[in-house]
Amino acid sequence: MKVVLITLAATLLIQIGYFLWKLSASGQAKIGGAPFKEVVISLVTDWRWVLGFFATSFGWLLFVQATAIGDISLVQPLMSAGDLLLVLMAIIFLKERLGSFEWGGVLLTVLGAVFLAIEGQDSLTSNYVAKDLLILLSSLVLVGALMFANRKRIVVSPEVLLALVVGLCFGTGAILTKAMTSDLLVPGEPSLRLLIDPLLPAVILANVLGLVFLQAAFQRGRAAVIVPLQLAMCNVVTVVAGISIFSENITFYRGFGIILIVIGTGLLQIKKS
Repeated sequence: MKVVLITLAATLLIQIGYFLWKLSASGQAKIGGAPFKEVVISLVTDWRWVLGFFATSFGWLLFVQATAIGDISLVQPLMSAGDLLLVLMAIIFLKERLGSFEWGGVLLTVLGAVFLAIEGQDSLTSNYVAKDLLILLSSLVLVGALMFANRKRIVVSPEVLLALVVGLCFGTGAILTKAMTSDLLVPGEPSLRLLIDPLLPAVILANVLGLVFLQAAFQRGRAAVIVPLQLAMCNVVTVVAGISIFSENITFYRGFGIILIVIGTGLLQIKKS
């Protein structure tokens, strides 16, 4: 259960950070429409964005610890449990409203997280083949690049497309994080050795890109839809990696929980008439 508790603490901190970023989004220079320097200044001078950055950073450190002692196909989907907190904050403080299908999506997502927690166990062994990891990551980068390059041809709202790209970025970062923690000399005990791991720059790049696209999505749509959708994409990516790269076993509870989360996040895309 240790991996479950650490993962829940990580997702709560990250969701609080997301909420603070959403609060600050309306008053910032628009990403993609304002000069880069102006965008950076508007971010670092906003105390809500800075506080959100520290919250998400600490949450990410806990996420690293969770991946070191648990399967990525368990840890990443369980991160979706933080959806409920974000949705409640968006409704209470931002006055966002959800339709009946969207509420059903929230409940299914949370129920799926419960099923994941039921069979949550620590797992310190996780080997992978570098060639297989490289092929999967290259495929994810290609898919993300094609989606973004053809964004004007894809008939979906900007918030949905950006959320999917965010999920690909964060999913890639999660896979690379799992690979880093799998290379530790003492499994389950992250150390300063991570700071010199050759995969660290790629982890940072994937997460920074995810943060940029996430902020751009927040400037264009509802947090209660953006975050669950990007988590759904991230969940699919990490589960595929868990099975194909890290040889993780998908038990009944884990599989059922993942299915509920995917369906739940899908329902969140059905807007009320």
